[in-house]
Amino acid sequence: MAEGQKGVLLTGFLKIMVPFMMMIPGVIAFHLYGPSLATMDLAYPTLVNDLFPALLTGFFLAVLLGAVLSSFNSLLNSASTMFAYDIYKAAIKKDATDRQMIRVSQWFGTCLALFTFFIAPLLLRAPDGLWNIIREFTGFFNIPIVAIVLVGIFAKRVPPIGPKIVIIFHVITYYMLLWGLPAFFNVEVPINFIHISGMLFVIEVAIMLVAGKVKPLPKDFVFKANAKVNTTPWKYAVPVSILLFGLMVFVYILFSPIGLAFADGIVSQWFWPASIALVIVTALLYFLALKLWNQKHAVAENEQEKLQI
Repeated sequence: MAEGQKGVLLTGFLKIMVPFMMMIPGVIAFHLYGPSLATMDLAYPTLVNDLFPALLTGFFLAVLLGAVLSSFNSLLNSASTMFAYDIYKAAIKKDATDRQMIRVSQWFGTCLALFTFFIAPLLLRAPDGLWNIIREFTGFFNIPIVAIVLVGIFAKRVPPIGPKIVIIFHVITYYMLLWGLPAFFNVEVPINFIHISGMLFVIEVAIMLVAGKVKPLPKDFVFKANAKVNTTPWKYAVPVSILLFGLMVFVYILFSPIGLAFADGIVSQWFWPASIALVIVTALLYFLALKLWNQKHAVAENEQEKLQI
């Protein structure tokens, strides 16, 4: 377990780098060109065209296309595998052989790739740019998944009907608030999609908790461990998680209106006090988590080391 936790937390640090790679070029483009660019999608190619030497422009394009195709191929393979196992073998042909499943996944991947080729040009018409439309579409599944996982961890008597209601409710409500109401009823919702996702998250957690009160499971769910390996958690799993959360909050502060998005200077006068307060709170929680781990697991760890000796 400890090694698995280390790997997951390492990917968390890599994920923290994404805002810098995605937003710093946009900040540079804003300071260079201001609001003159038609859409935010033009920021990166404009920077490359204006600042890169001509010799490196083609090299950069090759690297960019390689990264895009790599991500596209991995998503295509994942979608084909899920279709073959979760739909074709589970519902269409339960006795399908491996060869048949490979053939079906290949055909499905080919059809899906052709479908994306026809859909991709329409993304140029996205009013707020490609980045926003991708984030808006990921909101269809990431919010209910997070809500269901968290409730599943902390609530022991929520019935299966709760998550099912949440999934249906989220897809319909999220679509109507973002696109349905403006398209069908000419009603604009003056709320950013991120705030809509946050509100729906709270509502969906409440729906599942209410389902647990109205129709709870007959008894609390009890996890029965049948581990074949050492399940002692890594000593620094929770402290490093707190550090990651603190870094995430700092990134939010950095790119917020009191940080680099401050209109009247580099950063506002509140940036450094907020950052210092965040460092203090993160450090206190870090050492508190470390102390609690020592109190809970130190004795068991010592006994296990003695048995190994």
